[in-house]
Amino acid sequence: MKRVLMTAGLLALTGCAAQDHYYSQGVCVTCINNPITGEPVNYDPSETPQRVATNAQGGTVDVSNLGSQRGSVDIESPVDVDTAYARIKSSMGFRSPNDFESPESTTAKMQMGDAAWKHDRTPGAYYNLGDYGRQTVGGTRYSILQRVQIEKSGAGSRIHYSWAPADKRIPYDGAAMEDALTQRLNAALQ
Repeated sequence: MKRVLMTAGLLALTGCAAQDHYYSQGVCVTCINNPITGEPVNYDPSETPQRVATNAQGGTVDVSNLGSQRGSVDIESPVDVDTAYARIKSSMGFRSPNDFESPESTTAKMQMGDAAWKHDRTPGAYYNLGDYGRQTVGGTRYSILQRVQIEKSGAGSRIHYSWAPADKRIPYDGAAMEDALTQRLNAALQ
């Protein structure tokens, strides 16, 4: 009986047309590949892209048209290094050891042990931070991995901010992400 149900289910899925597939967060969730060979079972990969996403204007596009999923921006600011640190930390969602519930708790130790989190500092001279962050692009909120180095530059500061997707399976409009993050950083430094 199980074999009959599995065969019927497989036959039903193999008849899907390209427009019948369901995409969620840029990944085709109804497209099925043979687990042994990796070959498509119910779709033609030359006709149906497996990875689509929404661009900043709300249109659905092939992932290859979205641009780079990683990036960086360099900013020279007249704001002193300690003030730049405080503003960027708050605006971009970076956490210091004091922001965890109790640095001695098991949960805090696990979060602080995550490869994304980093908080090195030499007040008055240099800050090197890393953490998860969020950014909205085209009406969708994305999780990103972010890093920032803030160093003293005369009376001001030099900022190098970089990002990458926290989940590589969920693509976003790369140019729109860069614009949104650059605007957010510049607003924090005003």
